[in-house]
Amino acid sequence: MNGVVFDSSVILAAILGEPGGDEVFDRIEDAIVSTVNVAEVYTYAAINSFPTEAIDAFFADTGIAIEPFSHDQAVTVGGFAAKTRKAGLSLGDRACLALGAAHSVDVLTADHPWEAVADDLGIAITLLR
Repeated sequence: MNGVVFDSSVILAAILGEPGGDEVFDRIEDAIVSTVNVAEVYTYAAINSFPTEAIDAFFADTGIAIEPFSHDQAVTVGGFAAKTRKAGLSLGDRACLALGAAHSVDVLTADHPWEAVADDLGIAITLLR
């Protein structure tokens, strides 16, 4: 598969018009996202009183492929815990990385601590900004 996995941070950058958000739209055609990371985007909305209609519109308008979180990915996420602990990666972060590993594609994030684990995990991580 050619493509890229989007972390919730890059989806929020696009929705909120943050720096680098334009690049998200440039790469959206080949992008996939985990349902776990979709949940993170809606969690951001709930915590920050952000209108979920904007998020709904993003997913509807872009048609980004949303992949359900699988049992195999759950096993991978658990296995990543020891290697990502020092960098402070969350379950959602590891879910994103597991999806990238499952499809052997790059992962796009705005979270700089991910760079510290890229080599240990054998996953290509690209920073949005």
